Amino acid sequence: MIKNPHKVFEDYLSANDGRYTAQKRAIVDEIFKIKTHFEVDDFIDHVRINDNRLSRATVYRTIKQLLDAGLLQKIATRDGKVFYERSVPDKHHDHVICNICGRIFEIKEDVIDQYVTEFCDRIGFLPEYRSLHIYGQCNKCNKKTKL
Repeated sequence: MIKNPHKVFEDYLSANDGRYTAQKRAIVDEIFKIKTHFEVDDFIDHVRINDNRLSRATVYRTIKQLLDAGLLQKIATRDGKVFYERSVPDKHHDHVICNICGRIFEIKEDVIDQYVTEFCDRIGFLPEYRSLHIYGQCNKCNKKTKL
């Protein structure tokens, strides 16, 4: 988990002429309680149960800022669905996404991290962000298409 997402976000907003409002703080609280990938509309439905005053625009704007601050990662499926998840610095992972059912699998392999680091070092590249998504068919959907 990120040391203190509120501090990271507050620092980001301060550096970018933004204000850390009570609504944004509530949104960050709720996002960092979520342990899985989520869609914005589902998230909005969830937070509106507790606070009906949160506008869609505020949630979307805050999510964009969280992405820019490196606190969220965006995952797009082939059919256009967009999911988000908390981003944890120094704990990279990648995704395998099924084009049929949309299921997202996480790849947490040190060998990938090692290869990326070695490759970037070899070419003198300083990585700032990484997002590896592999699209295809999961085992379950692959079996269905073969029937």
